[in-house]
Amino acid sequence: MTRVAERLDERARRQIAAVDALVGEERPDASGSLFTERFATALLVEFPPGEPVARLVHCGHPEPFLVRAGQVHGVLPDRPGAPLGLGDLLETEPAVQTVPFGPGDRLLLYTDGFIEARDRRGRFPDLTAHVEAHAGRPLEAMVAGLRRDLLRHVHGDLGDDAALVALERLPEDPRSPGPGHRRPGP
Repeated sequence: MTRVAERLDERARRQIAAVDALVGEERPDASGSLFTERFATALLVEFPPGEPVARLVHCGHPEPFLVRAGQVHGVLPDRPGAPLGLGDLLETEPAVQTVPFGPGDRLLLYTDGFIEARDRRGRFPDLTAHVEAHAGRPLEAMVAGLRRDLLRHVHGDLGDDAALVALERLPEDPRSPGPGHRRPGP
């Protein structure tokens, strides 16, 4: 996973350099506006088969939440990584963080639009409190409740994209073959 993060960072830096070359020629992009973003955040997640864990590589992205037995835990990175496109500015390599992720556990991934959406007074939402309020609900109801809370906070006017992905590890089916079992071929 760290190699994937390194390759994504290299690709982002090449793309940024190419856009900078266009800007240097004072050529706008196809939309007519100059490209202004110089990085992207990412959170790479792997669920190894047969292991009750999730492996994460943080690339400047907001930390996910782990919901276990109705309790909410922020998964702060052991070693924060640079956003994609800025990897050459830090002296640190991407690092894999392994967190327990067993049956019934949930992992909530979200974009910054969920934590940077301001209400009419300029206040940010308290996503942790909202996740805690919905943690005991079925997965679909939890996601719907978080979406509804966000839209209520901004009075229906989101100024940025806001995405939420909720993943839940299902209990193992005792009738299914264990990890590493291969079904006979034709």
